[in-house]
Amino acid sequence: MISQTTPQTRPGSEAGGLAVIIELPSMVAGRRMADSLVDLLDGDLDGAVVVLDCHALVTGSPSFAAQLVSRVLGGGAAELRAQDAPEPFAAHLREAARRLDATPRLVLGSARPAPV
Repeated sequence: MISQTTPQTRPGSEAGGLAVIIELPSMVAGRRMADSLVDLLDGDLDGAVVVLDCHALVTGSPSFAAQLVSRVLGGGAAELRAQDAPEPFAAHLREAARRLDATPRLVLGSARPAPV
């Protein structure tokens, strides 16, 4: 599920911008799935805040995280925020942001332990 609101003022930001919320399903994997989600976004991500709602997420692959970070932060979004991500998926997001040299624009909310 994807929803968008505008404008949103980010903490420490003077101006508002597009806020996009992506609710991830229980399992996400592969670059193609990440591309499909990002392709559903309406419009330009330049300056947007993209929020990943990970409350239902059980597992996510490194390739999904890498492609999502590449498309969102590489596509000009101001921030990618992940909320309630399982710790292993949060680690994949951190690594992908590090490789893109975009770590400051990745904001991880409360991570939770991986389900057993």
